[in-house]
Amino acid sequence: MIGRWFPGLVAVSLLSTLGASAAQPACGGAYVTTLPSDADVFFDGTYVGRSPLVVDGVSPGRHGLTITRAGFASLETTVVVEAGTIVPSSTRLGDKARGEAPVERGTLVVRDVPEHATTRVDGTAFEPAKRPLALPVGTHELVVETRLGRMTRPFSIYAGLPTNVVLAETHVDEHRSGVVAPAEDYLPTDAFVVRGSRIVVRYLGHTIVAHFGDPKVRLDGATVVFDSAPESIAGKLYLPLSLLEKVTGDVSKSR
Repeated sequence: MIGRWFPGLVAVSLLSTLGASAAQPACGGAYVTTLPSDADVFFDGTYVGRSPLVVDGVSPGRHGLTITRAGFASLETTVVVEAGTIVPSSTRLGDKARGEAPVERGTLVVRDVPEHATTRVDGTAFEPAKRPLALPVGTHELVVETRLGRMTRPFSIYAGLPTNVVLAETHVDEHRSGVVAPAEDYLPTDAFVVRGSRIVVRYLGHTIVAHFGDPKVRLDGATVVFDSAPESIAGKLYLPLSLLEKVTGDVSKSR
């Protein structure tokens, strides 16, 4: 029975976050239990709560489950959801001491989403306004569709850190990265200087003057507005990825 509450459990509906429509009756769900319990559960990359819990309003088919708990190795598995029923999924977590490496994760935060836009990450729909999206470390793809067209942006996830993607409806015809990346991954440490909120970069004949929190950057004497602003994360300088690629000519790290 769709949407059924189990005693003492949390029922989570993914009708919107996983792309199923409320007008579509062909939905199912999963009853997720773990040993030990109270583990964090991610359903198709979206955090849904702690076990045991019921996830309903899910389209039929195979879905990905990621389960994590402090002191135990993270586990990736799948569940096959059937229309009109709640299928069980039971998982025993392995101890980290057995050599099972945990999956490192960060979060995606999408800002300034155009009205009536639909968003997908790696092919899975989600609603940016609801919560940050937990994702494995590495490169991912964000697809946004609006009345003006379709926009595709690659972005990188770093362990334990948020990745901010800033959208602008006027940019839907461009393939630009709206994320920030560590400057030291692209530039020598002596190529940039930070004094207060002011950032100066001199590299390969380019001169950049920027300020934390301001997407407007002076690049070789011209003002350029990027889709993200310089940030300081964990004491490190992060600059717009598209700016770093432009200055270094290195686009391989965003692929």
